[in-house]
Amino acid sequence: MHLSSLYPPHIVGGAERSVSMLAEAQAAAGWDVAAACLTPGEAVEEHRNGVAVFRMPHGNDFWLEDWLAHSQRQREWAKFKQQANVAIERRFGAILDRFRPDIVHTHSLVDVSTRVWHAARRRGIPIVHTLRDFDLLCAASSMYRDSGPCTHRHLKCRILTFTKQFDQRLVSTVTAVGEEVLARHLRYGFFRHVPPERRRVIWNTAQVEGIGSDYAKPPLGGPITFGYLGRLSPEKGVDTLLQAARLLPPTGWRLLIAGAALGPIAPYEALADGLPVDFIGFQAPKALFDAIDVLVAPSLWAEPLGRTVLEAYQAHVPVIGARSGGIAEIIADDAWLVPPGDVAALAARMRQVLEDGRAGSPPGRDRVVARTTPQAVARAFADVYAETLAR
Repeated sequence: MHLSSLYPPHIVGGAERSVSMLAEAQAAAGWDVAAACLTPGEAVEEHRNGVAVFRMPHGNDFWLEDWLAHSQRQREWAKFKQQANVAIERRFGAILDRFRPDIVHTHSLVDVSTRVWHAARRRGIPIVHTLRDFDLLCAASSMYRDSGPCTHRHLKCRILTFTKQFDQRLVSTVTAVGEEVLARHLRYGFFRHVPPERRRVIWNTAQVEGIGSDYAKPPLGGPITFGYLGRLSPEKGVDTLLQAARLLPPTGWRLLIAGAALGPIAPYEALADGLPVDFIGFQAPKALFDAIDVLVAPSLWAEPLGRTVLEAYQAHVPVIGARSGGIAEIIADDAWLVPPGDVAALAARMRQVLEDGRAGSPPGRDRVVARTTPQAVARAFADVYAETLAR
């Protein structure tokens, strides 16, 4: 039984895609698999690609996608109350009684109270939790503020997540999508009760629709094309990318920015004024990868893994990435890494790409792809489940 805040077709980030790919790979292998998630409407039970999906009314003050429509005080109060959401505990408990899983595997619990762990524990069901973000540590899930990455847990976040630190003792096994996200939780006292042999790093599964093992990237002509794929928000480093672009030669390149802005897009457009930069909105990953030579992942926060990097590697697209968090764990060649937020360093690396010409498949690409197929990730979790049940 998987549990995550959201599940496709309702997608706002990478977590729900990763969870569904894992669940469907397990179902394809013959497992009996279910997934529970939140919904803004009535309870729904359905089957999706071999997975039984249970959608539970969220029971919070407001739906997670309406977050920005409320004041800071309203959001903080809702986050505080969410910790004691006994309604979701009851609803999840009823689903457990119906499905009767051997393992409960929880993922991103943004907007899901950790009371759900109590529901599993009372039924004697062991819990595997996968760290995909910093939600257990940080009310914003990112450990990032307007002033930059957080160097410690602020008092407000400790208050708004205090029951999570208490409830984490109910978890039997912890996995993480990256070394840094696991290390940071351990540093702040989370999951230290879990024996080291039941702390594992398992990268996300990555599969781009339309890109299989026989995929050949179409040849490109014209100027070198850089690309960005993801949300346009401060912690993603789009400002850094646009400032670096202004330091490039006036011709011989262009930049495609794919994604929606978290707030007004005008400030980003102002930074790009007069540059060969196109804001193309939401794009299917393959459509962007087919059109670019190099992806840029300039995140300022310590991304737990960096899903777009994995997807770019699937498409044989090299990546210039920030040397932080999971992005640096994926990119094997240090020459393709730059310090996060360093405009001059990023511009220098982009200029080097212009001088070198079109690059081939990224270094270490086959290693990354082999580790992140749905089947490989499903096998890794099969071992985790077996070890958890044998404890």
